[in-house]
Amino acid sequence: MKTKQLFAVLCLPLLLHAAPAAEKEKVMLLESGGEALVVRSAAISNPKVAMSRWLKPAAAAEFEKLTQKTFEGKRSYELSDFFNTSLILAGAQQENRGITAFYSPWQDAILLVLTEGKGADRRGLEFLFLTGETFRGEKFQDSLEVVTPKAAPLSVNLWRVQSVTMARFNALFPLAGSPSLDALKKNVDQDTEFQNIRLRAVARVMLAQKLMTDSHRLGLANCLIALRALQTGTPQVLRKVFGVQDPIGMVAALEKVPAGIRKNIEPVYSLVSKDRSQFGFLNPGAPRFVFLVSVDADSKFTLEWFDLNEASVLYKAWEDAK
Repeated sequence: MKTKQLFAVLCLPLLLHAAPAAEKEKVMLLESGGEALVVRSAAISNPKVAMSRWLKPAAAAEFEKLTQKTFEGKRSYELSDFFNTSLILAGAQQENRGITAFYSPWQDAILLVLTEGKGADRRGLEFLFLTGETFRGEKFQDSLEVVTPKAAPLSVNLWRVQSVTMARFNALFPLAGSPSLDALKKNVDQDTEFQNIRLRAVARVMLAQKLMTDSHRLGLANCLIALRALQTGTPQVLRKVFGVQDPIGMVAALEKVPAGIRKNIEPVYSLVSKDRSQFGFLNPGAPRFVFLVSVDADSKFTLEWFDLNEASVLYKAWEDAK
């Protein structure tokens, strides 16, 4: 099978995803997306407080009841991971209502929110928290195949779920359409959906905890080496860490990533074994840029990075290259 490595052209780190919009819709999208950005930023560190302030009382109580088992004291690593790795989607918009979503391709989970109000007064009226498969109308996958895919490389899995989820979102919630979650609510058991999301979130937390154990000190050291190189490495350091051979200019392009994005990159994925390790990194402020580093048994580092805004192009190229 013929394969290719691809990377996207850099552009500014926008978080709002939407189809082309008329001027009036653009204003509403900016209001919706701007509020969602504030909520997401707060929810990374304190999801309970962030959601209780953003959602209206009935929805806030429902969200707290649904997610209460994820908390250890005041902290929910599962929800923090979800928001930390999620991108914001904005769809159907009317005068005082709209659809906003947070989608994490790493958990393949989507939180859809029907919002109501204008400007800073916009609040979440109701929500649905679904697995990506349910949202897309696909057969439910084993959680480990989502978190640690074996049927395809991790990068390809991220491209696929991001691209098909965006296509589904834009089809269900065109900007000029009616902002409603009623059609999706049919035949959905919210408790079961969230239990399935938790299986993935817990698996990701366990992988992160595994990296911190004494038996994986080498893996942790390799993760930190890659992190420092991605954050602050000079061209010479990048080439030294990730190899001199760079036939398609992956490292050369990385040198052009704005320092503001690179310096705040952090690890969001780890899979360590005796023979190899793989680590995923992103900047929570610009989660569309993904950096994947593989380390083999000979401590050879390989870098792959891409822009999730180009997921559909990347996935199509992968499929065409088979």
